[in-house]
Amino acid sequence: MRLNRLSLGILTLAFAQTSFATIFTGPGGSGVPVGSSSLLGQLDYSDTFTGAGNGSPNGARIYAAAVQPSPAYALESLYGHPGAFFTSQSQGANNNIGEFSFAMDGPGLLGLVNGTPTYPGTSGAGSATGFTQTGGSVDYGVPFGFRSRYLVQFDSVNSSDRIDITSGGIPGTIFQPNSLSIFIRGNGSGGVSLFNGTTDTPVPGYNTGLTNDGKWHNFAVLFDQVAKSVEIYVDEQSKGIIDLTTLNGGLYQNFSNAAVGVGTGLGGGQDRSWTDNFQVGAPVPEPASAMMLGAGFAGLLLRRRRA
Repeated sequence: MRLNRLSLGILTLAFAQTSFATIFTGPGGSGVPVGSSSLLGQLDYSDTFTGAGNGSPNGARIYAAAVQPSPAYALESLYGHPGAFFTSQSQGANNNIGEFSFAMDGPGLLGLVNGTPTYPGTSGAGSATGFTQTGGSVDYGVPFGFRSRYLVQFDSVNSSDRIDITSGGIPGTIFQPNSLSIFIRGNGSGGVSLFNGTTDTPVPGYNTGLTNDGKWHNFAVLFDQVAKSVEIYVDEQSKGIIDLTTLNGGLYQNFSNAAVGVGTGLGGGQDRSWTDNFQVGAPVPEPASAMMLGAGFAGLLLRRRRA
């Protein structure tokens, strides 16, 4: 194992779930079904977006290419927490409505409307019984506030612009104060940037390896308000920890946990967003070998496994 030092103001490690990732695959890419994540130790909220015709307890979830009344957006699994709704601010701050419809890629392709990018096919992770569909970019979220160290995870068809995962005070928007959105770029650069509602800062030297493939992938971010850091995962592989105290003078280190959300920002000429398997909760405990590296290193410490 070789240790490289670069003065880029973040801390990146490769460890943990690499050997235990739980990825399901299909012709259209890959995903992680609710309850199968190797990253989550205890769920707080989750949703498979299963439609009423495939066993969902929510009879309001109809496979149709149109935004549904608010009952359709009640969270599927609460784990003892208060009931909540997916909300998109574009649908009205107090309407309890997410800006998406419900579709499936199982028999009949109910509710599915193709577009750009072309729908890639099943993820193998439950898209056959339901996922979200939006005719454009989308951001949806839920109230949270349960813990200071938490992981937000979901499946999405890759966009040529970005996938975003947000922690802030308001569910269903990236444009808010006291928030932190992680932009995972799908344009083939593998880049990542941080956004606080007004300022977008690329993270130097960070590369997820994500290509512009138009396929299903699983995305996750571990938010840590105490350590003031975030860790990004693509297909349950850690892509590194970002030290928020050093990036852009610590601009992103203070953020609210009152709400969490996910979304996609589409690139030029694209008109469809598809997501699935929303999960949020406490991460699994870190193995002893995954301790933070010495505080004496002021810059980026990049540790990668080598054959």
